[in-house]
Amino acid sequence: MIPVMNLALVVGVGAVMPLALRGSPAPWAVAALATAISLLLPAGPLAGLFVAPWVLLTIVAGVRALSQREVWPALIAGFAGTASLALVASRLEFTLFGISEPIVKLTALHFTYAGAGTLALAVRLHEARPERWSSVARVLVLLAPPVVASGFVARTALGQVGGATLMTAGVWLVALLQVPDARTGPMRWLWRVSCLSPLVAMVLGVSWAANQYWPQVPALSVPDMVPTHGALNAFGFVLCGHLACWLEWRASRNDAR
Repeated sequence: MIPVMNLALVVGVGAVMPLALRGSPAPWAVAALATAISLLLPAGPLAGLFVAPWVLLTIVAGVRALSQREVWPALIAGFAGTASLALVASRLEFTLFGISEPIVKLTALHFTYAGAGTLALAVRLHEARPERWSSVARVLVLLAPPVVASGFVARTALGQVGGATLMTAGVWLVALLQVPDARTGPMRWLWRVSCLSPLVAMVLGVSWAANQYWPQVPALSVPDMVPTHGALNAFGFVLCGHLACWLEWRASRNDAR
């Protein structure tokens, strides 16, 4: 479980963050390397210090977005900043609101992918096809992570299960609206992976949340959720979606020259 989590965090910082925040890849590559070092070190102040570049870059992205009055990029940066601070807490072995590991580290993962990465996909989707359903997708994806977090903090089924259901609706709607991109074009296989990955993954997420309150609901254990639910959503849905967006943008820029 731990190697997959660590890999997802480093990939999230080095690839998903610059794509989601539309920043230069070089500083994020440095932040990813620092994050990798942090994850290799024993938990403690030094390990927490190596997450600082990630924290700093999210602050810069957020301030830049706010100064330009760009609300959605600022919200994406807010999710990214939450992810970085959660990893700082994890590396310092802080217990937040009575929540211990591996949930603190998983919070960093969720706000990287389900938060910043997914919201950025929904925002790009609305920019490409500004319509009612893409607007709904943005709102669902924006609301779901804080609702889930409130469920963990308050230990309520409404927050955890309701938030997981809300997230599922938002992710599935984004995946559905991406289907036209998956039909044709050079990036169609990346889009297809992105569209199909959350179909099973999100069901696993809702069943796990429900199992915390109703044990009769079948669910995988946390170690089994990471390489299934987690990997499908992180690498399949979010990363492939962002790679497809970036490659299409690069191809269109080359064609314009």
